[in-house]
Amino acid sequence: MKNRVKILAVAIAAVAAVILVYALLTPQNDTSNTDHMGMFGNHMSYSSTNVSLIAISSAMLVLALTIIILWQEYEPLPQNLMPVTPQAVQVRLVTTEETPPAAQPHKMDDDEAVAREYLVLRLLTGDERAMFKAIMDSGGEALQKELILRTKMSNAKVSRLLDHLQQKGVITKERYGATNKVKVKPE
Repeated sequence: MKNRVKILAVAIAAVAAVILVYALLTPQNDTSNTDHMGMFGNHMSYSSTNVSLIAISSAMLVLALTIIILWQEYEPLPQNLMPVTPQAVQVRLVTTEETPPAAQPHKMDDDEAVAREYLVLRLLTGDERAMFKAIMDSGGEALQKELILRTKMSNAKVSRLLDHLQQKGVITKERYGATNKVKVKPE
């Protein structure tokens, strides 16, 4: 079932090509006497049916070739990039002998970190995504002036994007000399 659409598109392209060739190779004699004194008596022309067949088969051929070239089947994400879903999280009751989870800092393993980063990237706009990726590529924290150089965006745009990311709760910003230090929130 994976390639049924492409196989169907190839079949449509083949049929359209055959119809196009037929329509192009079957012109009809023009028998009208238009005062040429018999000089152009063998003049060939296409009927309106042939012209219609040429137009329709050309459109079908272009559409089928476009589908063949551009069609991509859905591929699920690799397992290590799958976001964490509520169904995947197992709930465990805490007894009184155990330390409550709030008292223990939660350490994310690599799979959780990748899943969180993927989920965050899906929820951001294009420029916000680029900015978040630049921060993550810097090890999760960077100076604002480094981000300006890295992303080649203006100071005002970087500042505005960092404000948006901070409002969305993805990063924290703190003064660091003449610039700001930006960190990804560890949650």
